[in-house]
Amino acid sequence: MLLTFAMYYCARRVIAFRFLNFSSHVQSIGSFSFIDGFKDVLEQLSHATSAAELGHITQTLFKQAFGVPLNKTTLYVRKTDSSESNNNVTNKTATIVEGFLGHHNESTCEQISNLKIIIYDEIAFSNFYDKTDNNQAILQFLETLNADIFLPIYEKNHMIGYIIVERYAQPDKFYGDVERDEMLVFASYLGNIINLLQSRNLKVLLHQEKELREEVYRKHQEINQYKESIRSFLRNTQQKEIGIIFYKNRNFVFGNKAAKDLVLININTQQGHPLTKTFKHIARQVEDYKLPQSCIANDGTGNKLVLSGVPSLEHNNVIITVYRPEISDVIKKQIDLLKDPTQWDYLLYLETTKSGKLINQLIPGSGETLLNFKINLLKTALSNKAILLQMPDEDLIPTVEIVHHISLRETLHVLKLQGHAKNQEIAIKLFGINPLFGIPVEGKPLLEQLDETGTLFIQNIHLLDMDTQEYLAEFLQYGLYRVFKSDQRKPSTARIICSTNQNLATLVHEGTFSKALFADLKQTSLCMPSLLTLPEHELSELADGLTEQAIQTDDFKNLLELTDKEKSSLAHKRPVSLHELRDKIQYLLTKKSKDNHVYNETQFDPAYQLSDPQLIEAARLGRHSLRDPRLMAMLWNKFKCQSKIASFLGVNRSSVSRRCKDYNLL
Repeated sequence: MLLTFAMYYCARRVIAFRFLNFSSHVQSIGSFSFIDGFKDVLEQLSHATSAAELGHITQTLFKQAFGVPLNKTTLYVRKTDSSESNNNVTNKTATIVEGFLGHHNESTCEQISNLKIIIYDEIAFSNFYDKTDNNQAILQFLETLNADIFLPIYEKNHMIGYIIVERYAQPDKFYGDVERDEMLVFASYLGNIINLLQSRNLKVLLHQEKELREEVYRKHQEINQYKESIRSFLRNTQQKEIGIIFYKNRNFVFGNKAAKDLVLININTQQGHPLTKTFKHIARQVEDYKLPQSCIANDGTGNKLVLSGVPSLEHNNVIITVYRPEISDVIKKQIDLLKDPTQWDYLLYLETTKSGKLINQLIPGSGETLLNFKINLLKTALSNKAILLQMPDEDLIPTVEIVHHISLRETLHVLKLQGHAKNQEIAIKLFGINPLFGIPVEGKPLLEQLDETGTLFIQNIHLLDMDTQEYLAEFLQYGLYRVFKSDQRKPSTARIICSTNQNLATLVHEGTFSKALFADLKQTSLCMPSLLTLPEHELSELADGLTEQAIQTDDFKNLLELTDKEKSSLAHKRPVSLHELRDKIQYLLTKKSKDNHVYNETQFDPAYQLSDPQLIEAARLGRHSLRDPRLMAMLWNKFKCQSKIASFLGVNRSSVSRRCKDYNLL
């Protein structure tokens, strides 16, 4: 018995005779885990948008699961219109298949339907012992095709495609029951995808899905802004107090305790404080015109106050009420400046939320031109669409950092193009490259690295080559990017921000810029108002806002504030960018503090030239940032250099090195 079993085992495993099987089909054990691999295949099928992509996925699966070489497997998709199928068929294999399917009898059709998958070895064996006309016809059909496997793909009992594996693709191996079932499962899913491609425009569906995702994201961000704005008012309305202050003989007198609680400074002695100036301005306006006056001021701690002055019945006496602003107070002052009054909600967000405060810190002007630009910037930052920036180069990075931070993303990658891209290096860096080309690539494509948590800023987008522009336009339209020189598509949610100093419409007309990419980018194009054409009163307000940001010491603000002559000089020799304006103001303030011998006593904001909120926090803390593991990790990720961190914080390199070791950053 043992000898007989050993002979049987050897004959079955070594000689692999077909008739020694107990089962009706050949059995084999594969090393590929079909269940684990098929999950990846399903994901690839869900992103496929063309028959060529489906063919690539099919070849890859048959290679991994069944060991069939890539060039031995072919997917054919039948035409939906039978007349087109008969008249325009140019492929020899497709011609043979269509001829066979159009002329075989009903019994052959029934047998193909029952078998579900036609394997040459199975039909040949069955025909050897049991010759039938149907087996003979199918066998001849496979021989004509030179095929080992003919796998029909059905959708509602209608054959919409088929997979052909060439003869002798696996000369030393049979296809067993498990492999047959796996092929049939794959064909079932493939049939649904092919039907979707044929009956609907999948690209349109993908585009609509991406638009819906972006709209949902924008609405979600707006709701968060609305909640944050309402919370800011609810905190203040819990203690609804109205302070009363009397102004008489150039002196302010507090009329109740609420006034002292709201006004945290001595407005009679701190003459240079901005809040004191606002009180005096209101009082003098009421005295001069005998009419009520009101405005919104900052109390010096980041909170706003509404000052409302009315003339008293007594001669030369003014009553000023002070209270925390309500929603109407915030809106009614500036709503007349909006080009579109329906965007009053963004005006509210700009004044009450963290995102709005970041934008106001970047551009502290409040005139009509700058206000509308800031609202457009906030509206764009709250969406997830690609952005095209048109502004001076010096202002690009601060604006990008603000948008990146408002978008709640972690990684910002800057791709600055100096000249026209050559050798398709940028395309490979962005999208990767088809491995068949054998080009070595370091790391993953940028769009894969920045998926979900990253922002990609492409400076000088007009310098990209045309192929890369088309690939980028396809990604912006569908949310899927194609691996360069391949039909394989991968999803990514990386946010794209671009900039240019060229007229893209002209470049499109000249044929040097992609029409599709321009159509996507122009939807959310942001053009910063030029300081060269900005109204003089808005430039003056902007200069005052930047001056207030620079000086941290309230005692010297009155002494160091810009005079009318200095503002006139700035208007005469206008800077081109916000960055240049900041530099000029900082130079004037430094010079004035030295001329008045108060430079050492004056505290200038160390984060005055910074726009990244995280770096601003670290700069203002200075050496105290060394004790914060979170800030040290952020600085290390930003600079990747201990010397740069030490220079930024104004400390010794040894202190930075010790902290980096303590926090396991090295």
